[in-house]
Amino acid sequence: MKTLTLIGLAGSSVVACAMAYTLYDKVSTEKLEAVQAEMVAAQVAHQLFVSAEMDCLAKNIYHEARNEGMTGQRAVAWATLNRVHSDKYPDTVCEVVYQAVLNEDGIPLRNECQFSWFCDGKSDEIENQAAWNVAEQIAVEVTNSYGKETDPTNGAFMYHAYYVEPYWATSYEKTARIDSHIFYN
Repeated sequence: MKTLTLIGLAGSSVVACAMAYTLYDKVSTEKLEAVQAEMVAAQVAHQLFVSAEMDCLAKNIYHEARNEGMTGQRAVAWATLNRVHSDKYPDTVCEVVYQAVLNEDGIPLRNECQFSWFCDGKSDEIENQAAWNVAEQIAVEVTNSYGKETDPTNGAFMYHAYYVEPYWATSYEKTARIDSHIFYN
């Protein structure tokens, strides 16, 4: 009788272990699948964020410098990214590009934006597809080379077209003139 009881207990232990392993395996598989789903969601969210950031940078290049040469367009991209990497400005490209003084309804005040195209009262639609394609390409190139190549603006955060005289220009150090823009930090 003792032998049967021990065999019964041993058998119960084996069944219990098998059940525990199966349960653990199922929980582990479910946890693994949940972690994998979270990782995929995070990757998709990151890709969407990067895509939005590239779109904002390309829009700034397009509206600020589409009539300039490649060097001038790249310089605008560098100055925009310099702001992103500065403690003085917002932390994302889109926040930098759309930084503005807002009215009580959250609408940008005319001519009170960091980049004039955003609140100058003119359409922000992309009308020149070829220029847009170049701006998108430059946005990717400069983003990928930022911090790895020499900044043609010498660290500039600010710039303006040479034919205007903004009130703030005398408060900053001139770092470069590239195409029709003068750059400052």
